[in-house]
Amino acid sequence: MPKNLVIVESPAKAKTIGRYLGNDYEVVASVGHVRDLPSKTLAVDIQNDFKPEYEIMPGKKTVIQNLKKLAKNCEVVYLATDPDREGEAISWHIMESIATKAVAKRVIFHEITESGVKEAFNNPTSVNMDLVDAQQARRVLDRVVGYELSPLLWKKFTSGYKLGLSAGRVQSVALKLIVEREKAINDFTPEEYWIISVDLIKDEGKTKTAFSARLTGSKRYSKDDAKIIEQDLQLCDFKVDSLTNKTSKLKPQAPFTTSTLQQEASRRLSGFSVSRTMRVAQQLYEGIALGSGAETGLITYMRTDSTVLSATATTEINEFIMSHYGEQYLGTGNRRRRGKSAVTAQEAHEAIRPTSINRTPEELAGYLTREQISLYTLIWKRALASRMADTVNKITTVNITAKKTDTIVYKLSSSGSEPEFDGYMKIYNGGNNKSQQDGDDEETSGDQDDFQKIPSLAKDERLVLSQVNNDQKFTRPLPRYSQASFVKTLEESGIGRPSTYASIMATLEGRNYCSLENGRYVAEPLGIAIVGQLDPYFPNIMDVEFTAKMETNLDEIANGNKEWVKVLEEFYNPYRELFLIAETSMPKVTVQTPTGESCPECERPLAEKIGRNGKFIACTGFPECRYSKPYQISTGVSCPKCQGLLVQRKGRRGGRVFYGCSSYPSCDFSLRQKPIPNPCPRCESVLVINNRNSVSCSSCDYSADIEEFQTDGSAAEVAV
Repeated sequence: MPKNLVIVESPAKAKTIGRYLGNDYEVVASVGHVRDLPSKTLAVDIQNDFKPEYEIMPGKKTVIQNLKKLAKNCEVVYLATDPDREGEAISWHIMESIATKAVAKRVIFHEITESGVKEAFNNPTSVNMDLVDAQQARRVLDRVVGYELSPLLWKKFTSGYKLGLSAGRVQSVALKLIVEREKAINDFTPEEYWIISVDLIKDEGKTKTAFSARLTGSKRYSKDDAKIIEQDLQLCDFKVDSLTNKTSKLKPQAPFTTSTLQQEASRRLSGFSVSRTMRVAQQLYEGIALGSGAETGLITYMRTDSTVLSATATTEINEFIMSHYGEQYLGTGNRRRRGKSAVTAQEAHEAIRPTSINRTPEELAGYLTREQISLYTLIWKRALASRMADTVNKITTVNITAKKTDTIVYKLSSSGSEPEFDGYMKIYNGGNNKSQQDGDDEETSGDQDDFQKIPSLAKDERLVLSQVNNDQKFTRPLPRYSQASFVKTLEESGIGRPSTYASIMATLEGRNYCSLENGRYVAEPLGIAIVGQLDPYFPNIMDVEFTAKMETNLDEIANGNKEWVKVLEEFYNPYRELFLIAETSMPKVTVQTPTGESCPECERPLAEKIGRNGKFIACTGFPECRYSKPYQISTGVSCPKCQGLLVQRKGRRGGRVFYGCSSYPSCDFSLRQKPIPNPCPRCESVLVINNRNSVSCSSCDYSADIEEFQTDGSAAEVAV
């Protein structure tokens, strides 16, 4: 019998670690948490310093019995759970549950490689109770709030149907962000404006080179002013006033943190939700069987806010760059950081990177699934690019004078960019705009100058006007959150932690508080109603700054600077006063909207209602009359397969919206993106809306700006 027992969370991790440690160690998996607060009772003694009453989780009694049996015959129990608060808490719960006399040692590693694992076992430590207390404080805090707020909502929402409502300390304020953005969009009034540019030609005899320029100063004009300027420009003489050339350097981004990985995977990899990204990253971290059949950890720990690379990794990456790309591609190491820092922090000491940069995606492609190789490639390229040289561009700016008379003179400007050295963009970020590089997911109004190639010009050189472009535009509200921009907002606001974002989103979608439509979160009536109920009565819980401060307090507990019971007392006492007021004063609401139709069975009004599985149409005479029918939103677009009607639907796994034929199941045609009534001008097939205000054909490669089709992309909300 081995003298050493090693306990990890997952069987895959156990298999990989066991191969490195040899026969003196028996490695077993707890399969996640083994102990928690029971689900049917509060299980927190608030009057007795918030003492939690834990129990062995359902299905884990056999696991605990097996661990007790193994620990009884071992000298040392090594706790090798993940290197964060959650992992620390799992280790503590395991030792509390098995009550062994064996010596307990904590081992921490951030990559599951032979060197990383052996180094950890050569330098064991003990369970960090500060981290355990921080996790306990979060768990107790969320239990107390959720256990009281959720039943309050059950009492205050009436529909006659089970809604499956829940409220929580973090999810409620996260929902508020989505609802507030929805309200801002609905309240937004577009304003018309006009932008003016000119197309100019450098006349070189047989060769004529065209480029565009815009008026300097104000870039937005009223319709009347724009018309006057357009007429003036038609009569102007154009001359080069001055030229400037400068070199622009763009530094590569730092390696991935949890949050930036979630954002970038959502943007770049089709179908990668936050939860999918974390699931696949976990697989890569725990180990994949390669050519010899041996499991190998391919990336470092994926829950981290650090952008640091270890000295060993830095050396290996630098050598790889030198040997594969040349010395000119080796960077200085001064990497560009994000503009705003996260409020919260996580415990891993290093960024997410490959455990060896020499394991190229090409070499691993035969051993990984499609989703595994996609995410690994993204991580590999980002880590490699972070050590590469800057991208260098030559920026040319031309200032132009347009003169009609001595008193009517306009100033224009044109900027162009030419690549001088591709640098890190040789492998990463090529073709993406700067806003995406900076982690921004907000759409701009289109006023930014498009970089172009500027012909060779000289001061005082005359230019020929080709045409004046007087383009009508309308201001747009901030777009709805995508998963990437929502993650960015949650992190910058200090709401939750990157490791919890996936569960926050899953809860909001699964409870029908919001839905994902065309990759963007749309607030549902139920979610709007919940925020409307909670916001007036719980200003602290629904306040972003208050929630961020609580995260800071949890960090202080983890750092040993605050006592967890004291933090809970400071929160609970004022919260309880607010709860008692809400319990008696909060009005009841009914979440239903009349449809204007009559019930075919009893002739009472029909209404749009919300149940556990989302919207439906039902008789207002329930429960006496139980008539109901599905709620579907018509798009006004015919199915190209059977000429039926395309309607909006929701997937079975939550709030993800898709568009399918109303004749289903006889017709299975469906689209992920919202269709518009206009047919494709090239092939007559269905046009769909893309995430960034453009349309594309579902059958051919046609694409265009959405404004050409005079639609805001909203489906006709008609129950059918």
